[in-house]
Amino acid sequence: MASLKMTERHKAMAYILNREFGYPMTAIANLMGVAQSTISSAIKDFEYQRLIKNLEQELNNAREELKSLGYNPPDVIMGE
Repeated sequence: MASLKMTERHKAMAYILNREFGYPMTAIANLMGVAQSTISSAIKDFEYQRLIKNLEQELNNAREELKSLGYNPPDVIMGE
């Protein structure tokens, strides 16, 4: 099979088909015209990206909560 670059949308679709709908990776690979290993890598990559974005959102939420409690970043980095 040809080695195709999967878009983020395709990775998301592969993730949903596999993790939420229960489709096997081989079926998704056939559907998308790529190797099963490509689907496996795409799903892993999507999971990492999802984790990173969720952690970024948690950091933003914590920053906002700290600001609402009156905490602000220092003008200079502590210890310098």
